[in-house]
Amino acid sequence: MQDIFEQVDEQLEAERLHKYWQANRNRLLAALLLFFMLLFAYVGWQEYQARQDSAAAELFMRLQDRLNKQENEAAQKELQTLLGSHAGHSYAQFGRLLQARLLATAGNRSGALEQLTLLIQESHTPLLQDLALLNAAYLTAEKPEQAEPFLQRISSHSPYRAHALELQGLLAAQRGDSAAALAHYRDARAVAGEGSLRNRLESRLEQMGGEKKP
Repeated sequence: MQDIFEQVDEQLEAERLHKYWQANRNRLLAALLLFFMLLFAYVGWQEYQARQDSAAAELFMRLQDRLNKQENEAAQKELQTLLGSHAGHSYAQFGRLLQARLLATAGNRSGALEQLTLLIQESHTPLLQDLALLNAAYLTAEKPEQAEPFLQRISSHSPYRAHALELQGLLAAQRGDSAAALAHYRDARAVAGEGSLRNRLESRLEQMGGEKKP
């Protein structure tokens, strides 16, 4: 008797599955097709991204090689290719930083500042953005009203914070505000690690009569 009941249950289950399939097969097939389409699209996108990353990295390495060999004209061409074909990529953002350096070295400060400003706007990497802000401040240090806004945007947790505070101290000293300069130098020393920056800050404080080295 038990076997008969089991056979009946199996037949009922098979009928239920058959009815469900008949009623919903179009939706099930469409869902299955959509799943595979999304899967293939995802795999294709991953492969495309990998190729883009590889191409951008290769261009950046060639650019660095040109710069190390001081082949500036060839480096500029590599840089334009990198910026044109991989805009928004992290390697392209590093490329903008290198382009700013090239322009500043050549005396084109306004061009360098333009590239740094673009990098600040485009970058989604806080570290790179802070580095661009600091360099923009250095470029505009002769005009404190331009440099200060760049420095104020640098994160309080940034590894470049001590450099930013030092520059704020220099700008304060430039306008004759010794008290503000000393405060900035002390704040910079508080966040600076051991090394040349900290030693320089100690010297600045001592020269201004703020305090002597221990």
